[in-house]
Amino acid sequence: MLNRVTTLLIWIDKLFDFSFRLMKPLPALVVLAVFSVLTAVLSLIVVRWTSNQKAIRRLRHLIDAHVLEVRLFSDQPRVVLRAYLNLLGDTLLYLRYALVSLLVFSLPLLLLFGQLEAHFEHAPLEPGCDFLVSAKFQTADSLAGVVLRLPPDLVQTAPSVHVLSEREIDWRIKGQRAGTYDVHVVLQGHDFSKRVVVGTEFASIVPRRLRGSFWQRIINPGEAPLPPGGLVEQIGIQYPQRLFGVGTWKVGWLAPYAALTLAAALLLKGPLRTEI
Repeated sequence: MLNRVTTLLIWIDKLFDFSFRLMKPLPALVVLAVFSVLTAVLSLIVVRWTSNQKAIRRLRHLIDAHVLEVRLFSDQPRVVLRAYLNLLGDTLLYLRYALVSLLVFSLPLLLLFGQLEAHFEHAPLEPGCDFLVSAKFQTADSLAGVVLRLPPDLVQTAPSVHVLSEREIDWRIKGQRAGTYDVHVVLQGHDFSKRVVVGTEFASIVPRRLRGSFWQRIINPGEAPLPPGGLVEQIGIQYPQRLFGVGTWKVGWLAPYAALTLAAALLLKGPLRTEI
């Protein structure tokens, strides 16, 4: 069963990588907007088919009526208190109706968030610029026998730094040209690799490859976790954060994604005949 799910996740990774390759000429914010609209459409479809639309419509009217009641009778405390209690009860009932849709959509949304995080949270490394590769080990005694193997287009620019208290080694590396590479941490005959992305837009970027369980495969798509019983606990790459310009602000991907998804849902709920 686990192998089948892993195979499914691999195909999901390939599907998203293919989608991002198709949209490679587009600006990053436009690509994010495309996924926001798709998220809104899918969520509206799920809500329409898994919730009691008539009950939700009725509750929305009741909630609006209670809000109006508070405004009209603000000088009558008993009426206002009763309106607030009714408003609270109808809101809780509304959330109960929405809970089914949320549960149905939670797993697809988790997979989608993992993919968007991998493609939008970090920017690729700049060719010609230094970056850090760090590896953390199970014991401090293991640090003495570690070898870092690099492909020809990645070069080490400074001696490695051993941090015995953290059981960690840091290497300063430079990518000479754009591409996707594998660095290899070799210890006691065992080879542990980590993917490095240099100057490639919309590649799946996983900053840290952790020693972990199946859960790591879901939240860090595109790269399998390290062996759970291995000597290496994690291998990390120091990627810059990808920022989007919103007016005079620079923000991460989540804020514009949430805003665009909400706006798309409000605009499309009428054409899709969905009450939310």
